[in-house]
Amino acid sequence: MNRFNSIVGRGLLVLGFLLCTVRADPLDTQLDQFLQLTNEQPAQASALIQSLEAQLTPDTAALTRARLWSYLGGDFRDKQDFTKAQHYIDLSLELAEQVQSDDIRAEALTDQLSLYRAENKPGKARALVSQLQETLASANLERIRYYAANTLGNFLQAEDQYEQALQAYYQAFHAIENSTDPRTAVRKIYLQGAIAGLNTVLAQYSKADELLQIAIKQALAQPELNFMLPDLYLQLGVNYASQQLNAEAEQANQQGLQWARKLNNNFSVTTLLNNLGDLRLKQGQYAEAVPLFVEAKQLAEQQHYDAMTLTAEFNLGYIKVLQGNYAEGLTQMAAMVAKARELQLADTELLSYVGELADAYGTAKAHADEARLLREYNALSQNIFKTDRDQEISALQEAFSAKEKAKQIESLQQQNQLKSAEIAQTQLQQRVMFLFGLVVLLVTILLYLLYRKVRNANQLLRHANDQLAYNSLHDPLTGLLNRRSLHEFMQKRTEQGERRQLPTADTDGFILLDVDYFKHINDHHGHAAGDVVLIEIGRRLKQLTRQGDMVLRWGGEEFLIVLRNLNQTALTNFTNRALQVIGSEPVIYQNVSIQVTASAGFLTLPFAGIDEHQLNWEKALKLADMALYMGKVHGRNRGYGLVALHRPYEELRAQLETDLSLPIEQGHLEITLVLGPPQA
Repeated sequence: MNRFNSIVGRGLLVLGFLLCTVRADPLDTQLDQFLQLTNEQPAQASALIQSLEAQLTPDTAALTRARLWSYLGGDFRDKQDFTKAQHYIDLSLELAEQVQSDDIRAEALTDQLSLYRAENKPGKARALVSQLQETLASANLERIRYYAANTLGNFLQAEDQYEQALQAYYQAFHAIENSTDPRTAVRKIYLQGAIAGLNTVLAQYSKADELLQIAIKQALAQPELNFMLPDLYLQLGVNYASQQLNAEAEQANQQGLQWARKLNNNFSVTTLLNNLGDLRLKQGQYAEAVPLFVEAKQLAEQQHYDAMTLTAEFNLGYIKVLQGNYAEGLTQMAAMVAKARELQLADTELLSYVGELADAYGTAKAHADEARLLREYNALSQNIFKTDRDQEISALQEAFSAKEKAKQIESLQQQNQLKSAEIAQTQLQQRVMFLFGLVVLLVTILLYLLYRKVRNANQLLRHANDQLAYNSLHDPLTGLLNRRSLHEFMQKRTEQGERRQLPTADTDGFILLDVDYFKHINDHHGHAAGDVVLIEIGRRLKQLTRQGDMVLRWGGEEFLIVLRNLNQTALTNFTNRALQVIGSEPVIYQNVSIQVTASAGFLTLPFAGIDEHQLNWEKALKLADMALYMGKVHGRNRGYGLVALHRPYEELRAQLETDLSLPIEQGHLEITLVLGPPQA
């Protein structure tokens, strides 16, 4: 998120000396002016902040110095100069240690979190969260508490940690609730929009609509807040579109577009044009969508918004495919994927383009190209996972060293505080005796009131903890178990000695399922219909399983079934039943029948009598995923089961970890095929 060009404001407090004394500093006034310019004239804002560093003197207050470094680092971050941005963060962290300021430390750690996100280092960003939360709890300045909590909320929302994100947004709101700062109105409206966006993700549409309508009314009433209207109407349109309220979504986006044009906000104009085009596209109004995407493309090219140019051009190609002009449309879409690589987009962004191009090839019945793109999609997914994992391990090691150093500093602080407390206690003893009687009475009353408050708070906390514990193990959409629940189950299974070392008839089974053409369902029926499909499939699979078995939403349109204590024959039969129950009856959404099938990969654990110390459950799941991929490539609506190995596992290990086709062709790997119900 662009910290300076968005409505996420920074504080305007005029601060003086860090300890005790407060005085006005002319530099703080200029920093306030910089914040105002970021919303209206970003180029002038950048020039101003770059000129202010020369005004630093040895007498500049520590908080003011750190504030300037924070804004300078943010300016360089927005210019993609990450080395200089890191330099100013390091200066602030060093200053925080010198003057022992949790406010300066919290501001610097928040800047570090934003920099990691800009550098596409999610692993390091995740490892920093707990340290920032601990420091934020000790910060005092409302400007810094707002900035840190708001940035945390934005990051946690992007990580799908919705409950924690909501807590962070409310923490930011409480930091400025009674503030008289001139930018408080901007900050509160931004937070209303952020919380509304979170409610949209959680399908709390009426709550999101209420918050956005209030924010829009406030922004309309004050001309200096009009600049926020394009983004607010954009959010309102997303909320309506999520409910399939296409007419209301169209109106909201049109209102946002009018304000964006009035304010000469070209970025918002381009975004809203793309959104309006997408609305028409999803409704099958291709002729009406084309001029919107064309205008968005032209404006994006003029303003050098390369990513938006790519999006508009890609969608125009997709429309051609949907209209039956396969050759030209696919060529155009493929060119945009190549352009995305040329722009060096992050793998996470490139992944969506590759996935949609694969779907387009499927629509055009170009199955060879579809299979090629699906292989690339799988490789990108694995690379993203490996990169995130490596970064997270490195960041955790760095965080451990930092925590050890922080503990040493905290110990010295406690020693100093103890000595100061002893001196103060000696000086206050005579005064305390005089007031002792009154204090005893007041303390008794306060303790009673506090007891009642703590008792009520504990009851609420227990309820909240129970709810959070449930949410941490279940998918919010389908109510099924999630990935974390499997990790905990397998860990307990290992601790309880269930990991099996010898082949027995008493095996477990893994079935990995992926809904076929799910992107097509979302595009033609809407995301709400896609949600209904996922919920219904989860319900059907849950009805098939026994007590003690597990049904998980593994991610996106993937489901995982873990079956306890069954053999290969029973596993194959169960897979057949699962494909039948998914594909035999359509899913009904708003009186429309949606035919759904799935592809599957399955195997037993232990697999082929291999000791689980050699082939653990994670490796077994990878084999199931590769078997599922075979089902996708060979026509979908089918499942491939891995039955046995006819060569020692150690000889086949390298092949099994990369491609199943070779050991199958050589007769080294025995498989079984399960077909889903015939489709019209």
